[in-house]
Amino acid sequence: MAIRHVVTIQVAPGKEAEFAAVFRPLQVSALQEQGCEQYELFQSVDDPARMVLLERWASQALLDQHMLAEHTSNAGATDGLVALWAPGTTPSIERFDA
Repeated sequence: MAIRHVVTIQVAPGKEAEFAAVFRPLQVSALQEQGCEQYELFQSVDDPARMVLLERWASQALLDQHMLAEHTSNAGATDGLVALWAPGTTPSIERFDA
């Protein structure tokens, strides 16, 4: 069963372009991982500091492997994204069967 993540991130004001630039290498890496069917970032038209990441993974096991990689081999890039979040915010993650 495929898993869909919808991740909403509030970026620090004025840091939107930097966030997208830091995200790009992570996107390239994720799209090369086994089971990654979608890994796209969207910027809100109404609130440019709000980003939505749409992820689709072929299985929970492959998503788990990706999450581990984000915290180990891609930790530096992931930390770079976290540094650009709006202060005091945490992204929301919604999970769906796809």
